[in-house]
Amino acid sequence: MRTKKAIFIAACLLLGAVLQPFAFAVEGEAFVPVVRFLNLGEPLDHDESAAVTGGDVRMSLNQDRTKLKVNVIDNEYEARLGRIPPKEVFEIDVHNRVVDTQKAPFMTADAAGRKLASSGSVTSKPSQFPEGYWSITAVTPREDKYGPYMISTNAVGKVETYVNDGKGNYKASGVYKDTGYAVHSNTNPFDASKSYGCLIVKQDDLSRVAGVLKQDREENPKAVQKILVRPPVKKPHKLFGNRGDM
Repeated sequence: MRTKKAIFIAACLLLGAVLQPFAFAVEGEAFVPVVRFLNLGEPLDHDESAAVTGGDVRMSLNQDRTKLKVNVIDNEYEARLGRIPPKEVFEIDVHNRVVDTQKAPFMTADAAGRKLASSGSVTSKPSQFPEGYWSITAVTPREDKYGPYMISTNAVGKVETYVNDGKGNYKASGVYKDTGYAVHSNTNPFDASKSYGCLIVKQDDLSRVAGVLKQDREENPKAVQKILVRPPVKKPHKLFGNRGDM
């Protein structure tokens, strides 16, 4: 009997460890580690609540990558646990259309990439914003075509890289991790603009989101601000060509 109980507790602890990184990753839902379920009905105290991570501004990108939802969570600990609805929720237009090129800057994210970059002139073929639950690392004013702000993240993706042989030829050199993914605007028309993988929003919307993030950080310097990026919707494969394809 003791053996079965020990196995059950160990399984709960293991499941809790697996689920913990995904806390608050689901919109409108909050949960605590599985070990808490062993004491059902026992409320979290202030110290436990303060240790809950998740962020006071949680953004999420829909799978079509056309809408960015912003949830502004009150700093009150019960609000961070999802027991109180967000004090503000709004949605803005966004796109993640990527430039089709092999000559984009390569922004290396690890030692292997830095070694490659040091070997010569290295460029990359951009990919879309990587899926994951990423942190907002900075909100920086910009006066160039990407402004009025640059919302930086710690997202890490993967891109195909190319080495320029000095004669205008680009030789494939493998897939490497890259960084530099952000949310910003573009002076080109929204319906036609593209990026090297960043999320593009309209300038007025960018100012609104940046203002929310800055105010939240001023109210709570330790606020953890997040953006959830789901896998993009995959287009279904056609079993048969359309009549017009012939």
